Amino acid sequence: MATFSEIKNRVKDTLNPFINPSILEGIYHLNILSLNKLSKAFVFTEFFVVLNFLFFNRDVLSKKGPMSVTIYGIIVSLIALLLSRHALKSTTRPYSAYRSLPIIYYGLMLLFGMFISYYHYVRGSQMLIFFAIVFCLVNFIVMPPLAGIITTLSSFLLFYIFLYGYDKAAHINLINYCVLAIITAIGSVHKFRRQAAELERIHRIETMNEMLQNVPVHDNLTDLKNRYALRDDFNSYQNHHIIVLMLDIDEFTKINETHGANIGDAILKEIGNLIKKHLTYSHSYRYGSDSFLIILQDIELGDALQKLSIWERSMATLTIPGLNEKIHYTSGYSHGTPRDEDEMRLLIEAADRKRREYF
Repeated sequence: MATFSEIKNRVKDTLNPFINPSILEGIYHLNILSLNKLSKAFVFTEFFVVLNFLFFNRDVLSKKGPMSVTIYGIIVSLIALLLSRHALKSTTRPYSAYRSLPIIYYGLMLLFGMFISYYHYVRGSQMLIFFAIVFCLVNFIVMPPLAGIITTLSSFLLFYIFLYGYDKAAHINLINYCVLAIITAIGSVHKFRRQAAELERIHRIETMNEMLQNVPVHDNLTDLKNRYALRDDFNSYQNHHIIVLMLDIDEFTKINETHGANIGDAILKEIGNLIKKHLTYSHSYRYGSDSFLIILQDIELGDALQKLSIWERSMATLTIPGLNEKIHYTSGYSHGTPRDEDEMRLLIEAADRKRREYF
């Protein structure tokens, strides 16, 4: 059973979670985008409402309130539209500088919704505008949990006070009203946490992609490509006939221990040079510490055998200063036309198995 301290920490984390500053900046950006779209949609909608008043419902013009409040909503939305557009085009200020703008718009539009719904309430009509605006703003504007709860609940409370002052909210089911307010507040919290989680996931993917882009794709010692480059080259081998050659230097660890790492490095470097010179430069990889992968692509079997023969002769005569023994290696090969990455991996595994069979 959770202790009081654990429950307290969970509540604190729910209401005020730690959010990476870059993710917060992403939330502010989304809010500005949403504000731009919401305010634009509201201006167009209320413009047609005004036309309806002027041409089809002129009796509303003689009543106090509806027309002036509608114009108020249009003016507020126009200002929000212009400010959000400026924020989106600005390259000198971060989105966090405009983080209060959606909240201010939220509050001003709630006043609009309260007045219109109050106007309908006192005339016995349905007061849908207030709830529609609350749900719309909660759905599109992402607020931190505590701010979302306070803003949402206070909106319902303030509107209830207006109705209570008129007729003690006689036509309001208080229990249903409270349940609706709580569900809306929970929705606001859920919206924030879901959006933050999505932005965090995107942030991790972008960070990993950036790290992968900075990973070197060439081996510094041999100047051959490495396994990271092989992964990127997989697609270039699809639907091409290839010969896959895998080779390992025999007893390389023993050579390193007996003659030193400098001799071992010299061996790897010279073998790399021979691979580039006699087999292929662009399709050769240092696959492991003492193993190499060579891929001969779109080549006739006779030409491939000739290349391999020249390579074997050069390896037979290879000498390394400071090393009086011959360098031996074990190799294996496979060939085929891979249609996808899985078939490409199968060819590499087949070449590796043959290499181990000869060992």
